[in-house]
Amino acid sequence: MSVIYGLLSALSFGIGDFLARFSSKEIGFQRSLFWMFVVGGIFYLSLYSIFFGGFNPNLKGLIYCAIAGILIMFGLLFLYNGLERGPVSIVAAITATNPFFVFLIRFFLGSEPTKLQWYATIAIISGAVLISFSANSFKESLGMDLKKIRESILLALGASIFLAFGLIFSQEASIYLNTTETVIYIRFFSLFSIAILLLVLKIKPILTRKAVPILFFQGILETSGYFFLISAFIFDPIGVAVVVSSAFGLVTIILARFILKEKIEKFQILGISITFIGIVGISTNEKIYDLLINNLSNLLN
Repeated sequence: MSVIYGLLSALSFGIGDFLARFSSKEIGFQRSLFWMFVVGGIFYLSLYSIFFGGFNPNLKGLIYCAIAGILIMFGLLFLYNGLERGPVSIVAAITATNPFFVFLIRFFLGSEPTKLQWYATIAIISGAVLISFSANSFKESLGMDLKKIRESILLALGASIFLAFGLIFSQEASIYLNTTETVIYIRFFSLFSIAILLLVLKIKPILTRKAVPILFFQGILETSGYFFLISAFIFDPIGVAVVVSSAFGLVTIILARFILKEKIEKFQILGISITFIGIVGISTNEKIYDLLINNLSNLLN
């Protein structure tokens, strides 16, 4: 069940991020993120009230949730900006490397990585370099400006770093709060912070008819991704589902290839493959890795 929940989470996040490109182009990435949080927040509150129940907040947990919410908001803001600019396959692949930055942060805070995680680190760095070098192919195949592509790469890198710090503070918040309740508070602070940002930048949260159905599914899918991960803890207390869900970037890349017709060169395919192999490795320890292999074997049989 843990692998199934992880796959459902990857599909939800991957499709949701892909839809963000269209809503961002329609109404702007800032408004797209704001309405995604509104729709997702309402949907998640409905799920929470049905499946989980009441609230039991405490000050330490709320402080960590506030920091996590703001960091995640900026991470998604960078991601949506990058997806709006394109190319989607580069932005998604680099953003999905956020477990690498979680690994680095944990290492500097005193954690002891396994050999598998060190090898995975080298793989992620190598893959990200190959993906960045493949930017020239989009200049030719999509007629994109190379400067714009490089800006998208920097935005994706920023998104990855902000999301990694957001995940660290989310994990700290879950020490003091129920896991499902933690997500509610983080979502609230993310929505509150993007609303403040829109106010400061004097951006009106307008909507268009075309954007409404996109944002509806975008908000539900993005929230469902978190819901599947949280539900997985019932069957998967050590985190196999989290490892599998890291393939969300791969889902977005596949959609970009077949729907947006983004040409993916062999050089880039190699970089993407190495990156995602590294993401799986860095997100695991040997025990999780063994369980992941066993779960996949059972699923295939």
